[in-house]
Formats: sequence, structure tokens, C-alpha cells
Amino acid sequence: MRRLRYRFDNLVTRGSRALLALLVLVALAVSVVGATALVVLAPDAADLPLVLWSGLTVAREEGPPPLPSSTPVVALTGIVIFSTLVGLVKTGLDRRLAGLRKGRSPVVERGHTVVLGWSEQVFLILSELAAAGEATCVAILADLDRPSMEEAIEDRAVLPRTLRVVCRTGNPTDSADVAIVGPERARAVIVLGSEDADSDARTIRSLLALDAAGVRPRVQLVAGVRDPDNLVAARLAGGSGALVVDVDEISARVVVQSCLNPGLSRVYGELLGSGGSEICFRQPGDLVGESFGDALPALENGSLIGLERRGGIMLNPSAGTRIDADDRLVLIMAHGGARQFRTSAEPDRHAVVASGRHTPVAHRVLVLGWNARGPAIVAEFDRRMPPGSQVKVVAHDPRMTSRTDALAGTLTNVTLAHETGDITRYGTLEALGVGTYDHVLILADDRLGAHVADSRTLLTLLHVREMSRSNGWRHSLVTEMARECDRRLAEVTEVDDLVVPARVTGLLMIQIAEHPRRHDVFTDLFASGGQEISMRPAGDYVRLSSPVDYATVVAAARAYGEVAIGYRGDRTARGDGGVVLNPPKSRKVVFESDDAVIVLSGRDSRKRPNHEIT
Repeated sequence: MRRLRYRFDNLVTRGSRALLALLVLVALAVSVVGATALVVLAPDAADLPLVLWSGLTVAREEGPPPLPSSTPVVALTGIVIFSTLVGLVKTGLDRRLAGLRKGRSPVVERGHTVVLGWSEQVFLILSELAAAGEATCVAILADLDRPSMEEAIEDRAVLPRTLRVVCRTGNPTDSADVAIVGPERARAVIVLGSEDADSDARTIRSLLALDAAGVRPRVQLVAGVRDPDNLVAARLAGGSGALVVDVDEISARVVVQSCLNPGLSRVYGELLGSGGSEICFRQPGDLVGESFGDALPALENGSLIGLERRGGIMLNPSAGTRIDADDRLVLIMAHGGARQFRTSAEPDRHAVVASGRHTPVAHRVLVLGWNARGPAIVAEFDRRMPPGSQVKVVAHDPRMTSRTDALAGTLTNVTLAHETGDITRYGTLEALGVGTYDHVLILADDRLGAHVADSRTLLTLLHVREMSRSNGWRHSLVTEMARECDRRLAEVTEVDDLVVPARVTGLLMIQIAEHPRRHDVFTDLFASGGQEISMRPAGDYVRLSSPVDYATVVAAARAYGEVAIGYRGDRTARGDGGVVLNPPKSRKVVFESDDAVIVLSGRDSRKRPNHEIT
């Protein structure tokens, strides 16, 4: 009996299928026994199929004495069998639903976008993919339960019905779990990092897990690492088809460029986001045979910034470069814009002011706060500012002292100083003489949670803004925020620029994942020695206070070896800081002394004009 009970226990642990099989066997046995009794006791009762069914379900009220007396037994047996069957069905259904809620069922989509990992960037990625309208399904794999992810997405992201989001629970660094979201059938896979020290290690393991899942080289992989020393390892793990982004270096460059060029973060936001202007590739059409310099002001609805030739990208080539039939134009155009067409506007050479390069002026920069990007930010200031410039860092962070002391000996153009202090206290800021600095940069403390870090950043920002307003100080004020959702709170303080590193790198990864050909363009834009976007005084190009065609601005910028891609006008007129990208060449613009032209240029392009405007 004990052995029989043991075998029964093992059978039960096998699940609903084993119990259902046992139930069928019991029902068949009862049916055979009942049918045998009917055949023996009532040979003329019915044919064999009916006898088999009656043996299980039909109680007899007439016939030989044993048949009527079997009524309770047959009824009880039928009730037990069918109630057990109902219980098994319910149990199996409950287990199936529980399994679905766990998010472990395989994804059978094709051509979808896969996101491995979970961070604040998830909501940005979903919103941008929805705005672009190019993805129909996004599969997310993260170490969270499925209901929590779905609830967070429903609360934080407004998505159209055309975009389906499939959440699955699993370890993004485990090849078996990665296989759940079907990465080998996806159009692109985005690997998200985290905010802790192990972010790069997990990213590399996820890339290796994708390789084990058999995605390369067919699927576009995009990932980000925070330490430049890990770039080689990440690219090796991802293979030749993986595009790995140096997250902290890019964030540092955007922060510094925005500090030295107020409003530049909005330019990057529009170029990287969906719905505004975007980088695209087009056939040269009737521009074949023309020089790059002559073609710049020729297109009414597109800003020509470079050429794609034999698979390589040339941003801002020399003015005499001829456009071949096999080339592709690299343009900035409105999202989903129509085919480019020629403008009727002609540059007005009498409106051009090309006086040559101004003498570089040393800058004083005050950095309030410190984080892991601090050393890269200081190094970027040193590369971009003229000799004699000064950077002072004030923070209550033990990392700051050791890192700034190590950095001081490597800088060539900047004198670096540091001071320990609580930047959230009004008295600390007042003693620093904020008004004596040309640029003020507030960094988010990455030692704290994102919510706490942004709260302290907002407090510091309000103190600085109040000091500047009360004393009439004029300096650029750039603030780094940890969370995208806190950006709206900071905007009410009238800050010049708000930079959310996670937003910048998230948008960049989306752009590369959806349009891999843009990778080389952004690589050149964010490289330390490549082309860069900057803002120059409008008075360096055209006469002020008089209407001029934008085509004239483009031609004037070319005299400096630059490519004009837009301008910054009245910063109080609209919510975009007055930034206008890719305006029509025939548009009439009136520039004032505070306005600027947005240009693409090399580091040494501010020379005297190299050709006359005709």
C-alpha cells in the first residue's frame, strides 16, 4: 500500500496532464465494468456502444434486482469523475494564466524591436518609436514581473494602438531568457544599461547572450557603455554588426557644448528626436556635377550638410567637392519631408558681413556638483576653451578632490580649482560670487537616487536663478537632470539649457537602431576631433536689423568654411528657445545683436573668408 501511495504521489506531481490521463483510465475502467454487468444481467438491453456509455452514466430503474440497486453507485461515480474533470480544467487554466502573468511565454513576432533591460529610458524609447511610426511591436525583457512593467508603461507613456508592447520577465544576460523575446527575428535590439557600477559588465554579458542566441550578423545591435575602457570589450562581444555608444563621453560633450552655446541642447533634441527635423539621405538629382559649396543654398526645403560616398560619410567637405551621380546627399529635413526641390532665392552679397575671426576670449566656468561624468566634462572644457580660461568645481563629494587633483596636471588651456561646499545652501552660493562667472553648470549627483538628486539640483537652480535675477547677472546657466520627468519642473525656472544625459543617449540609440546609416554621421558630430554644431553671432554673417533671405546666411557661413543649418532668434517668443532648424531658403529673417546662426564646422574653421560671395 505504501508503494502504491508513493507511485500515486509521483503521478500527481507530474501535473494536470498526468491526472487527466489517470481520470480517463478510471472512467474507461468503470465503463467497462458497468457495460459488462449490463451485458451479463440484461443481454437484450442495447447495442455495445450504448452499453458502454450506459455503464458509466445511466442508472437502471428496471430489470434484474442488481440493476436498480446500482443507481446510487453509478450516479456517485459519474459525479466524482466529472467534478474531478472540471477541477482539473480549472487548475490547468489557472496555472496557464499564472504562467502568462509571469511573462515567460515565447514571443513569436517578426520584424519587431527588442529592448533588453529596464530604466527610465524605456518610456522615452517607446514614445519616440510611437512618434516615428516605424515600429509596430516592441518586446521588452527585464528582471521585473510583467504586471509591474505593463502598469509603469501605461502610467508613464502615451502610446497609439498601432504600437504593441510585449513585456517578458527574464534575465537579459542569460541566453535562455533572451531567446524568449525572439531576438533572431527582430529588426533591431537595444541593450539598456543601468545606473550602478556594474552597468557595463551587464551590457557586455547581454551582448554575449545575444550572440549565443544567434542574432548576429543579421540583426542590428545597439548598446551603450559608460567607461571608455570597456568600448573594445563591448564591440568584441557584440560583433562587427554591433554599434556601441560611449554614453558618458557623449553626455559630457553635449553638456559642455550647451554651456558654451546656450540653446544647443534644443538643437540636439530636435535632430535626435522624432517629429521635428531629422538627418536623411537622398539622391542628388539635378545637383550632380555641382560643387558642394554651390549646392548649399540651392535646396529650398533641405539643409545639405555632407555626402555619402562609397559607404563613407563626409560631413562639410571642401567647397569644391563635386557631387557625383553615385553619391547620396546627407540632409537635414523635416520628418517625413517630401522630395527636395530648388529654391528661387538668390544670396544677396551686399547683405553679407564676413569680417574674419574674432580674438578668442578666456572664459570662467563655475561647476556646481559632481558625478562620474565630471572628469570628462572638465577635459571637454579644456579642449574647447582658449588658453587662460578657468574652471572652478564646488561640491560636497569626496570623489571630487581626488579626481580634480589628478586632472589638474593634464589640462593645457584651463586652470582648475575646487572647493568643498553644500551647493544647496544659499549662503554657500552667495559666497562663491556667481555673478563673476561667464557660465554656470549644475551637475546631478549620481550617488543619490534620481529623485533625490533632481530635488537637490532644482533647489540649487532656484537659488542661482534668484541671485541672477536680483543682481542682473548675465551668464549662461545649464542644468543637468537625472530624470526626464523632472525636466518640466526645471523649465519654469527659465534656465538656458536643460540636459538629461539619459534622454540624449536614449534618443541617439533609437536613431542608430532604426537608421544604422546615421551612425557615422553622429559619430563625426560627437567625436572630439570631428565636425561640431555651434552657435555664432548673427552679426558675423549678415547685416543686422534688416531683412535678408536665409539663403544669404547659408552662403555667408560657407565663406567661413561652415554649413548653416538654422538660427536662434527671439528666445522669449516661443517655447523652443527661439531655435529654428532647416528654415526655407526663401524665408526673410531679421537678426538682432543677441541672435545667432547655428552652424556645422570643424574646430579650426573660424578663419577669414576663403572665397567671395557672388
